[in-house]
Amino acid sequence: MMHTPHRGFTLLVAMILTSVLLSVGLALLDIALKQVTLSSTARQSQYAFYAADSAMECALYWDQKMNVFRYDYQGNAAGEVRCAGAPVTGFTTSQSGGVRTSEFSIPCATGGTQGTVQVFKNQTGVTNIYANGFNSCSSSDPRRVERGLKVFY
Repeated sequence: MMHTPHRGFTLLVAMILTSVLLSVGLALLDIALKQVTLSSTARQSQYAFYAADSAMECALYWDQKMNVFRYDYQGNAAGEVRCAGAPVTGFTTSQSGGVRTSEFSIPCATGGTQGTVQVFKNQTGVTNIYANGFNSCSSSDPRRVERGLKVFY
């Protein structure tokens, strides 16, 4: 009987090569999954930005065209302000230290909040507006993204 020192060596090389190829394949799959998650997050961030921009435009309209946030406003802004044709919710107004603060939320069609706005107007007319937008109407959504805008004039 002849002794063959390389017997089983082919099987060992095949197993090592298979392991290396499997590791490379799994690494590529992991990278691809991370890229999909990243692109999805970027898209959701854009939705939140659009909601914030819409809320900001609504607040600017009601401030500059309708004057409902001015310091000495006497009307019922809570019943007047509408964004995208729908009434806003949670409208509150308070005055302290020469600054009138107005806050409201823009509701989603399906319930929840799509955006929030804070308007600070002092007696001299200087205005600060902060608008936050959300990509989801559910505040308990673990993937909820918030984007904000601010305007000073």
